[in-house]
Amino acid sequence: MSDPTEVALTYEVEQKFSEAMPTRTLLMSEASTWLRDICEQEDLDVPHLDSHALPQRIEAVAIAETWCILVNGVAPTQHTILHELAHLSQLVSYIRRYISLEHAALLHSLFVNAQLSVEPFSATR
Repeated sequence: MSDPTEVALTYEVEQKFSEAMPTRTLLMSEASTWLRDICEQEDLDVPHLDSHALPQRIEAVAIAETWCILVNGVAPTQHTILHELAHLSQLVSYIRRYISLEHAALLHSLFVNAQLSVEPFSATR
């Protein structure tokens, strides 16, 4: 996904999704364990997860070159972790598998209604 308009619209849809169906907030130790469990099930190398001072408007960032996820603060949401993991590897299917079918259905419908693809993408945030 390289079209700036599509990127902006994708984040707008995900913001609406997060507001409509919030996910659990995790302590960093919980987030690390949860991420490791997901990666083991998905047969992915576990990215390094760390807290980092990021610009206030950025919740997290995935960095493929160093295979890491940096989160702003010490309590990321499940959605944030899965969103960033999806940059490294796919979001709607992860939401369905690790949060709930209802969450995935809403996110999928928001993407479709916004005429966005629900295919995996690899852009970094």
